[in-house]
Amino acid sequence: MTKSIIEPLLREHAHIRTLMGELRAHTERFDLPGMRTTSQKMIDVIRPHILKEESILYLIGMKFLKADNKKLPELFREHDETLARLSRLTTLVFSARLVDVEEQARQLVFVILEALDHHFQDEEAVVFPALERLIDEETKQLILARFKQLDGGDEFDGMDRMPLLSLPDTKRNANTDNIGQ
Repeated sequence: MTKSIIEPLLREHAHIRTLMGELRAHTERFDLPGMRTTSQKMIDVIRPHILKEESILYLIGMKFLKADNKKLPELFREHDETLARLSRLTTLVFSARLVDVEEQARQLVFVILEALDHHFQDEEAVVFPALERLIDEETKQLILARFKQLDGGDEFDGMDRMPLLSLPDTKRNANTDNIGQ
């Protein structure tokens, strides 16, 4: 039996939750250097995590979820919002003009942490278990190999960016766009 495809993502969620706790603690004290460092660390961890989820798991998973993939577009949107908010927070706490920034930063951190917590709950309770259950073993091996490429072993630029064409039992004509097929 193949190793779990969601386990690496759950480990990353745990790491992000640790960073969320650090950000919360720095924000409560309004420790700007801590907020700066932690918000940047979160961006550095979340970007590759989102890439794994979106470009590998969700795109491949859409084939298996079929009509039940309504949750995925919402998760894509939440990823975009999270990165935008973290970028805004980083800009805010690195701003040369820190006049009246404290309350704005506190509110933004609250929104970021609440949104991430809700997002993780949706993924961990609904989407990840469905994908783990529905995706076949051969495809799970493909997903895990792609995760490994993103983790640094292999250069990402060498990765096939058309994961749906690589799925087992997917018969597609390479000379067409296959829209509607």
